[in-house]
Amino acid sequence: MSKIRKALETKPTAVLVVYTMIAAFASYASMYAFRKPFTATSYEGLTAFTAFGVAFGYKPIAVIAQLMGYMGSKFIGIKVASEASMGRRVPLVLGLILFAELMLIGFALTPAPYNIFFLFLNGLPLGMVWSLLFGIIEGRKISEFLGLAMSVSVIFSSGIVKSVGKWTMTDLGVSEFWMPATTGAIFIPVLLIALFMMYQVPAPSAEDIEVRSKRHAMTRDDRKNFIRKYFWGVVFLVIGYLFLMTYRDVRDTFMIDIMIEMGYKTEDVNFAGIESWVGVGVIIILCLFWKVKKNSTAVKLSLALVAIGAFILGASTFMLQKGMLSPVTFYVLNGFGLYVSFVLYQSILMDRMLASIKTVATASFLIAIADSYGYFSTVALYLAKDIISKIYNIEIQWLQILSIASYCVMIVVPLMTVLVLVYFKPKMIARKEFQ
Repeated sequence: MSKIRKALETKPTAVLVVYTMIAAFASYASMYAFRKPFTATSYEGLTAFTAFGVAFGYKPIAVIAQLMGYMGSKFIGIKVASEASMGRRVPLVLGLILFAELMLIGFALTPAPYNIFFLFLNGLPLGMVWSLLFGIIEGRKISEFLGLAMSVSVIFSSGIVKSVGKWTMTDLGVSEFWMPATTGAIFIPVLLIALFMMYQVPAPSAEDIEVRSKRHAMTRDDRKNFIRKYFWGVVFLVIGYLFLMTYRDVRDTFMIDIMIEMGYKTEDVNFAGIESWVGVGVIIILCLFWKVKKNSTAVKLSLALVAIGAFILGASTFMLQKGMLSPVTFYVLNGFGLYVSFVLYQSILMDRMLASIKTVATASFLIAIADSYGYFSTVALYLAKDIISKIYNIEIQWLQILSIASYCVMIVVPLMTVLVLVYFKPKMIARKEFQ
């Protein structure tokens, strides 16, 4: 055992919380520097390929290619993340991310549109990173804080890496094809430090196991038995997550295009500023879960807030369409509703759900399942949009898609929260929680 890990086991809980939150936040935020920078430019005037006399745009196909790799990674991660031991998780994450950086270099060196294949290879390892890292921090009394740090890193990092990507092009003169690899390289030192810190995090204590249940590496039979036992509950959870995941990806990946469609110039879009306001709001709300000691109560409260977040998301879209919100205010309010729901799903709901039903499983396993089907639906949406718009020669704006999706999320997600509660409530174990 390293000196750092031994020291963390003996220090006050607050020290472990702060240390691990910083490590978790920086680890997952760094991963985004190897995935999202290429979306900070439009690759205007480029064509991916021509089929049946129809020219398909470069960026939508590039996004779909990376997502297909990412989606495949999520399905692989169902097995890999659930079976990985604590000691193997960090080395695996490092290897996966460095492979993704090599693929970005391949993307820069290969002429367009053939370099799109390297974006598929870039996405192929990255989809496993979340589940592998979350497996280190789940099942603890302090998991709310740790999971929150990882989840909000998505909000902050998405805007930051896009801003860094734009900076490398405007200030350093980096081409739009070398920009993704350059941005990733800039974040490698942060990644190495963050993963070193994550490797030192001690295993859950005996008190953690008593309060949140022991999280075992899951065999193939364990996974089958869990799905067989809680099939409909998992279905309801996945459907709700699927809608939120698809919406988040559209809003995030095509933020620059949506802002332009709303009348903003590219150089006026402050990605980091918009998402920072969203992140601060989400942190304030979700930190309150530290006060909720009873697991079953935390599950019910999580589901209620997920439904409220979905409603805010839809309401902000309605207000935008009625001219009651500016584009930036809309993006902040809309993002707040989205990420309150999405972060709860990823960092609190799954973990507390397992703690309340006391079964052999890991939250990272559930998240890997939900992510897999979430990205499957995202890929399907992007393919459908591009194929329909090109074959029928009609322009479908991303703002249009985001608006329709807002109302779908506002209806479907609250319905799923009700069904999840109805299904799991009889299965929650009534027990005295820790004080």
